[in-house]
Amino acid sequence: MIITNYKFILFQFLLVFSNVEAQSSGYKETQLTQGSDNRYASYNKDGTKIIFESNRDDHWQIYTMNIGGDRQKRLIKTSSNDRRPTWHPYKDIVLFESDRTGTSELYMYDIETKETSVILLNLFGNKTYGQFAPNGVEVIFNLEDTSEDFDIYIAHSKGKRPRKIVDDAFVNRYPHYSPRGDNILYSSNKNNERETDVIYLYNYITNQRSRLSYFKDHSFHPIWSFDGRNVAYAASIKDEKSEIYTMRNDGIGKKQITFNNTEDILPNWSPNGQNLIVTRNIGGEHQIVRIFLNHPLDED
Repeated sequence: MIITNYKFILFQFLLVFSNVEAQSSGYKETQLTQGSDNRYASYNKDGTKIIFESNRDDHWQIYTMNIGGDRQKRLIKTSSNDRRPTWHPYKDIVLFESDRTGTSELYMYDIETKETSVILLNLFGNKTYGQFAPNGVEVIFNLEDTSEDFDIYIAHSKGKRPRKIVDDAFVNRYPHYSPRGDNILYSSNKNNERETDVIYLYNYITNQRSRLSYFKDHSFHPIWSFDGRNVAYAASIKDEKSEIYTMRNDGIGKKQITFNNTEDILPNWSPNGQNLIVTRNIGGEHQIVRIFLNHPLDED
C-alpha cells in the first residue's frame, strides 16, 4: 500500500525513532459502561468478573459486572465513598479504600461472607491505591502525608509491621507488585522537576531501582500482565491526550495501543493477556472499555 499523507509518514517515523511500535488504527474495542463516571476496573483471578468504581449513586461505590458488561450490580452499600477496588490474588476478597472515618483507610470485603473489615494501620494520612501482594498476605499502598508527598508502604493485611519502601518528598503513586512479588512498579515525578511522571521499577529483593519510561513523556498508571512479561501504562506524548501503551518488563518494545482524541487511562490486563480494560473519557464522563489485543483493526 502506498502512503501519500506526509504528516502520517512523519508521525510513524517519530514513533519508530522513539522506540514505539504502533498500529495505524489500534485494536477492536467494546464499551462496557455508560452514564456517570466508571473507573478503576480490573479482572478477577479467573477472568470471569470485572470490579470497578462508579459514582452513579451520587458518591463513589464499588460495582461488579460480567466481562461483557452485563449484570452490573453494586457490591457494597454505604453512604461513604468506597473507591479503587482490587482483587485478592486467589480469593474472592476485594481490597478498597473508603473515607467512612473521615480519612481514607484500607478495607477488605469478603464476597462469600459479605463481611467488611478495616486494615488498622498506625499511620497518619490517607491510605490509597492499595493492592494485595501475590502471597495474599501483605498489601502495598500509598500514604499521602501532603498533596505533594506520596510515599509507598508495605504492611501485613492485618495492619502489622508497616514499612516504608519509597520515601522522598515527591509524588510516588500507583504501586503494583509483579506476579512473583520481587519487583514493584510505580510512577513518580522525582528527577523531573515535578512536571511529569515517569515509570520506575524497584526490585524489592536487591533494592535496585531503574526507569522504564522517558523523561520527556508523562507516563503513569503502570500495571503488570498476569505472567509478568509485559507492562501496560498510560502516557501523554508532547502534551497530547493520554493513550495506552505496552512494553516489555525491561522497558523495551514500547507499543501504542489506543489512538483517540480523548483521555485513555488506568489499563488492566485480562489473566490470559489477550485483553486490556481501560478507562476512557467519553463525552465528559469516564467509561470502561475493553480492548481486544489479538484483533488489530488494520487486519480487517
